[in-house]
Amino acid sequence: MRRLLILACSIVFLDVSFFAAIAPLLPGYVDDLDLSKAQAGLLSASYAAGTLIAALPAGLVAARVGPRLTAISGLVVLGFSSLAFGFSDQIALLDIARFCQGVGGAMAWAGSFTWIILRAPEEQRGVVIGTAMGMAVAGELFGPPLGAIAKVAGTEVVFGSVLLVAAVLVGIAARTPDSASRERAGAARVRAAIGTRQILTASGLVAIPSLMFGAIAVLVPLRLDALGGGSAVIAASFATGALCESLLSPIVGRYSDRAGRLAPYAIG
Repeated sequence: MRRLLILACSIVFLDVSFFAAIAPLLPGYVDDLDLSKAQAGLLSASYAAGTLIAALPAGLVAARVGPRLTAISGLVVLGFSSLAFGFSDQIALLDIARFCQGVGGAMAWAGSFTWIILRAPEEQRGVVIGTAMGMAVAGELFGPPLGAIAKVAGTEVVFGSVLLVAAVLVGIAARTPDSASRERAGAARVRAAIGTRQILTASGLVAIPSLMFGAIAVLVPLRLDALGGGSAVIAASFATGALCESLLSPIVGRYSDRAGRLAPYAIG
């Protein structure tokens, strides 16, 4: 189980790191490709769009064909699309590559999380899920500095390395026992589940701050660049924000246990 948890954490870390790496690079793409703010927003959002569209199908695939194959497929898509992103110099190709990164990330997340949930003892599932989510925060911290490095060393080298790391993780995954559990949940059952009041309410609550962060992720790097801040300043700003998030998360969690779930949400 420990080996599988390390694998899942590595997959999550890899995906979130390169999702967050775009912030220091965005002003450069705007200048080099003469992008409008709308085009910059589309470039930033393409990754999340791919994840959003592929999330539910990826979950169904993981339930039907197994989490290991789903995670491996996601890593392959993530690796090759990252390589394409690193070598692209046209906005359409960058958008498509980043969208495919999101699709690969959704498959990798669905596979790895299904894998650890099915393999972990019931009394340890909260711990393993929390550990994997903690690595997502770590990836969010590491991503902006990674983007700053790509600004200096070149996107070809940095984003091309994703394919190499993904290949290593695929090799480890192929040698890790798969879960024997399979589900035959059809589309009707999924629609019934996501149509419940609790799921719709929770989805709406998550969507609102996500939309706000999407705007921040585009406008703040461009504003900092206009004020004379380079990629290092942008990377430090976003990394500091991620660090604050990681420090506040357990505090807010304990507060929500006492005060209820909506109080910290309203304050936030």
